[in-house]
Amino acid sequence: MTSGLTLGDADSLLTNRAADFLSAGPADAATLISYVCQLPGAPANVAEHLASALFAGHQRFLKDGDGRWRLRDAAVLDVAPRGTTNALQRETFVVVDVETTGTSPNAGDRVTEVAVVQVRDGAVTPVFDTLINPERPIPPAIIAITNITWEMVKDAPRFVDVCDQLLGVLEGNVFVAHNASFDWRFLSAEIERVTRRPLRGRKLCTVRMARRLLPQVGRRNLDALAHFYGIDNIARHRAGGDAIATAQILLRLLDAARDRGCLTLDDLETLLRTGTGARKRARRPPAMPRPMTDDTTA
Repeated sequence: MTSGLTLGDADSLLTNRAADFLSAGPADAATLISYVCQLPGAPANVAEHLASALFAGHQRFLKDGDGRWRLRDAAVLDVAPRGTTNALQRETFVVVDVETTGTSPNAGDRVTEVAVVQVRDGAVTPVFDTLINPERPIPPAIIAITNITWEMVKDAPRFVDVCDQLLGVLEGNVFVAHNASFDWRFLSAEIERVTRRPLRGRKLCTVRMARRLLPQVGRRNLDALAHFYGIDNIARHRAGGDAIATAQILLRLLDAARDRGCLTLDDLETLLRTGTGARKRARRPPAMPRPMTDDTTA
């Protein structure tokens, strides 16, 4: 099982042409795009952009360290024994936080800000952070939470403008977020809108990790966990600040997981699946809808 994020397959005439061409051996982006798209002499940066848009994350193709594209074979998909490639200390995690215009991408809500922080070998490194023009108004109730106004995003890039760069940061790494289903839903919806390909891969939720690893902590929202670990969030309810705080929390939770005997990502996922053994009390649905001012993102 691969651990890193990727895009789901979307075979087309172009990908089939690429597979046929690469069956003869690896090729650089310019040569490949010249054949596949019938664009001889395309500038190198244009060819690289097109190749990434068409083939990055596709299970049939792989980009080598020297920048050449080739067919991905079975040996590449599983070259190491189980439990070695997923060692926690060797994993690269990408901690993601998004701010949005609302709570549901299915209802037309869009991303207004996205930040990505890389965690590897105990280091926390911000690698991506930008406001996004959501191409729709931001409700006043959301502005009150995030302090992101239309004036701030009207000249910001649209998601389509940053999608390739964002995918380059995410691809091959383990997705992490606080309330991960929220960030994953929005990011996947935005990426699929641009690429027509779904986001796939393994993901971790720091809320779920805290529930399993910190049973002594009553609340597991971002503020509560930051307070528990003595972490200062320099920009609460902004993507950059929340992503950095979540990354620092992740490091502490990974230490707690190792103390519980988790040496690999597989070990950690097994631990999270076992649950705490406590039965949840059934909740009665609220009679009134939740107000928009509730913080549903963290």
